[in-house]
Amino acid sequence: MPKEEVREKVPKKETFMQGVVTLIFSQVLIKLLGLIYTLYLTNREGFGDKGNGIVAAGYQIYAMLLTISSIGVPNAISKLVSERIAVRRP
Repeated sequence: MPKEEVREKVPKKETFMQGVVTLIFSQVLIKLLGLIYTLYLTNREGFGDKGNGIVAAGYQIYAMLLTISSIGVPNAISKLVSERIAVRRP
């Protein structure tokens, strides 16, 4: 019987710079989409100053809630990653 080679799938590791470029690209894309949406909304017929005021008020609430919800997330992620790295290294 011929021996079958068992090859493990090794996940392709993303380099640090690839991660940085991906994050930069995604942030630029998000900002461009937000700009297009805002320009469309402000120039829409019948939306007017009242509509812009409502959107601005809603955005302020959204920004506040986003800030509150993401305060501890980066610290928690870095703690979890460092613990996992420490466990794998003697």
